[in-house]
Amino acid sequence: MPDPVRSFAEIHAAPETYRAYVGRFAFDASKLPPMQDLSQPVSATPNPVPADFTGHQLGPTGFDTPVETAMVLQPSCAGPWCGSLAPGDEVLVFARVEDGRLIVDLDPCPGKVQAAPDAAMRERLAACMRGEDCRAVE
Repeated sequence: MPDPVRSFAEIHAAPETYRAYVGRFAFDASKLPPMQDLSQPVSATPNPVPADFTGHQLGPTGFDTPVETAMVLQPSCAGPWCGSLAPGDEVLVFARVEDGRLIVDLDPCPGKVQAAPDAAMRERLAACMRGEDCRAVE
């Protein structure tokens, strides 16, 4: 089960710059890769999918900065499983900043994209952002 605080700690320790958001994506879902047919050669990295995001960015006081921006969904596959997302679902997203663009690594296992957290978890993420205790609950 994905843990938003554990994911925050992992991306905070990464060399890349990430930003955290809660909101919804609008995009053409048919452009995401289907489950892989293992009887066929596994395709290379799936193509990026442009998406529009509407929601709020995480800051020291919580998810209180409204955002409407373009992001790029970069799906990946592991065996037959590919990262997926349904347009309109409310999610927690850790987007990587790369060349002035926001890239969302859409992996087969939830990590950088998870179901939107409840209010208590959102407050814990804000505490992480302020540099306070940011340990995952065991």
